[in-house]
Amino acid sequence: MSTGAGERGGGEDLEEHQPRRTALRAARALRAAAGADAPATDLADRLAAAAAEALGAEGATISALFAPGMSVPVGVSDQVAARAEQLQFTAGEGPCWEAYRTGVAVVADLSDVPTSRRRWPAYARALQHETGYALVVAVPVRLASGLLVALNTYEASPAGPPWWLDASRVGAALGEVLDEASPPPSAGGAVWLDSSTTARRSTVWTAEAVLIDNAPFLDHDSALDALRTYSLIEGTTVDDAAAALLAGRLTTREVLGR
Repeated sequence: MSTGAGERGGGEDLEEHQPRRTALRAARALRAAAGADAPATDLADRLAAAAAEALGAEGATISALFAPGMSVPVGVSDQVAARAEQLQFTAGEGPCWEAYRTGVAVVADLSDVPTSRRRWPAYARALQHETGYALVVAVPVRLASGLLVALNTYEASPAGPPWWLDASRVGAALGEVLDEASPPPSAGGAVWLDSSTTARRSTVWTAEAVLIDNAPFLDHDSALDALRTYSLIEGTTVDDAAAALLAGRLTTREVLGR
């Protein structure tokens, strides 16, 4: 298990923890959510909500790493959890990014202020201020297609029953459900990725293109860095800054600080 900020667990590895009723109940809940009579494009949202409820967490998001630095939310349990994902994407740091990088689950107690702010200073401050969350658990899941996703769960207080010990097993169940819901590559890709939650992140890639058009010395990485820097200074998110740029409420000069 990763040595995340304020890590909990007393030496117990998430992968070695014995199955418990909560994990089995969560797996059943995920399958029930997948089988619900609802649009396939809402599947990841339903799975995120089911995972949060079954684990006893306050919120959950499912994100996918399409390329280095290109993390996309594909499912959210609610708008507070959605904001938590946006804040981590804006900061470019946090438990989810570490889970992507290391391939192991990360349990981060952000109420341990000195440790969390030393490790993830921008993210830890913003998350607690805007969402009230203090415990973040990020579990990476590699799908059969090769796509790397992460189940991120959130709680306001690290105290209470250690529901997070079941997170890795729930992540494994999530991977099975998403694999089953994914058509073969010849059929055109995973329908559950074509969600409104996913589409909202596309404004960032469009905003990058606008910045590059107006400032040709930028490439996609530096354009995203510029959006992140502007957002952190102004106390907003990259998603909101991108939407403002596309709507004409923000200019390239303002983003670049010129």
